[in-house]
Amino acid sequence: MQPFPLLFHLPCMKPNKLLAALLLLCSLTSMARAQDSENNEKHFSRQQLENDITYLTAVIARVHPDMYHHCPKVQYEKITDSVRQVMYDGMTEREAWPPLARLVGAIGEGHSTFDFPPGIIDRLKNGGRLLFPVSISRFDGRNLVVNLDRSNENQLLPGDQITSINGISAGKLIDTLSGYAGGLKTFRALDVCRNIITFMYLYRIESPYHIAYLRNGNPGSATLTAVNWPELRDNQAARKVKLPAASGQPADNFTYLDKTTAYFNITHLTEKPEIFKHYLDSCFTILKKRPAVKLIIDFRKNGGGNSVLGETLLGYITGKPFRMSGGERWKVSAEYKQRIRENSKDTAQMAFYLNAPDGSIISGNAEKPKIPAPNPLRYTGKVFVLIGPNTFSSANMTVNAIQDYHLATLVGEPTGEPANDYGELIFLKLPNTGLSFATSTKQFVRANGDSKDQHPVLPKYDIADDLATPQDEVLDFIKKL
Repeated sequence: MQPFPLLFHLPCMKPNKLLAALLLLCSLTSMARAQDSENNEKHFSRQQLENDITYLTAVIARVHPDMYHHCPKVQYEKITDSVRQVMYDGMTEREAWPPLARLVGAIGEGHSTFDFPPGIIDRLKNGGRLLFPVSISRFDGRNLVVNLDRSNENQLLPGDQITSINGISAGKLIDTLSGYAGGLKTFRALDVCRNIITFMYLYRIESPYHIAYLRNGNPGSATLTAVNWPELRDNQAARKVKLPAASGQPADNFTYLDKTTAYFNITHLTEKPEIFKHYLDSCFTILKKRPAVKLIIDFRKNGGGNSVLGETLLGYITGKPFRMSGGERWKVSAEYKQRIRENSKDTAQMAFYLNAPDGSIISGNAEKPKIPAPNPLRYTGKVFVLIGPNTFSSANMTVNAIQDYHLATLVGEPTGEPANDYGELIFLKLPNTGLSFATSTKQFVRANGDSKDQHPVLPKYDIADDLATPQDEVLDFIKKL
């Protein structure tokens, strides 16, 4: 059963097209229900689902600093009405998830996401031949690049470029399957590739899979069937030798690529500040004792954490004045106040928020750029910072400061979200279906104060690592500079 030849990425799509797409999805999922293996799923009345829609849209309006920054209010309300019209008595969470997820995706920012239904992974593992058998390494802007064919047919090779599945182009697949979240397409595509099995299941793109692909530029086709969990696991184990050799990117967090180039891979900013500073002291002490002409700091897989850590890091590579943000706007709500009270033993430091009227905005004026404190371990050579679509949240804020104040040379690909972004998440749950989602309560202005710029952080040298090759093309490029 193929449910969505018309189902596109829906944020701010015209309501008549949205309704047609959603009606098609829901009618086909209803027809296919007799074929489902999850008959023990909970079923919900239309009224319960409409109440969840009312709650979702109302609570986001209460907590988000600018819910309609991407999709105007009138248009969002039309989308909401279209989603209401496709709800019916007896829907399961699997059937309700795609249209409900669109209401979060339509907000259009990467921190607002709709979580998978609870227990879905166990359902897929134990539900028979339900699994899409091809792992995807990435979306290259046009096609899905094969990592490994784990099907029983075994017809695809690593590096093959899938142009369509069941007649749906790769680009349309990415737009549709990533509709549960906002943000830039490059970032959304990464999540679809990581969770392709779950998305294919939720959107009922089902076996047999008719796949069109390119191999070394030549077109080909293959028909693959779904597998169960033991088959997927065994086929992957048997074929893993087909995978290309590991990238030339070093696994160590801090190492030397050669006598003149030091490499520092930072994949998150989630440590306690004092632990992170101690770690930086250790690394830069080594660098002081063994000087390098170039220092490469790799943020390509850094999903963020605490921006204080990013600011601390910058104090080790520059003495120039900078700031991390051009200002912020924090929405006050009863929901976030409750979160503070539940998670904080001492709420005194949050009194300014707790005492503010619900619905108000607390504006944080931007500080002037400051010269970082003296640092005897500061590196004064050439610094290159690697970025890409996985550079997100506080990591994105850090490299934005680098870009706006010219603190180092950025190399790689554009980051996964605009430099003007949102954050300070609140996690919420729908009262009837129990489906959960996250959204932002705070807006951050990019470091230079230009609140209208919707671009991601852009590299000076735009170059991508080809995952189908054993070397890291980005590192190789820097070595030649």
